[in-house]
Amino acid sequence: MAEPVFVTDPVEVTAVTTGGTGETVIVTSGSITVDTVDKCVTVSGYINLTPGTSAVAAVIKIRRGTGTGGTQVGTTLTSTTIATKLITIPFMAVDYPGESAGLVYSVTLVETSAAANGIVNQAYIAALVSE
Repeated sequence: MAEPVFVTDPVEVTAVTTGGTGETVIVTSGSITVDTVDKCVTVSGYINLTPGTSAVAAVIKIRRGTGTGGTQVGTTLTSTTIATKLITIPFMAVDYPGESAGLVYSVTLVETSAAANGIVNQAYIAALVSE
């Protein structure tokens, strides 16, 4: 008999002002439970962004926890942007957090060289625990 798979409901946010060149939390997942140390969590989703004036790149990090100080999961994702031109950036990372209850993941964004804040038009995140 297969063990249960835990997945968060997708979380959506809209109309989030970025922090420009400061790292800003854009979206945070619902909480999830990892019931044994050998399971991994796959975190995925996307950000739809209108970059701020002069922005040349969007730097995305997935972090364990609710803030910018949480442990980074996976590698930093950097996407070239053109200021004020809409871009959709998918993301995914795999984490091995060990046994944990009430675990959440946040996606942060920095716009490099931005002279003004951008707008996240829509973002989704979901987390899935492996079997």
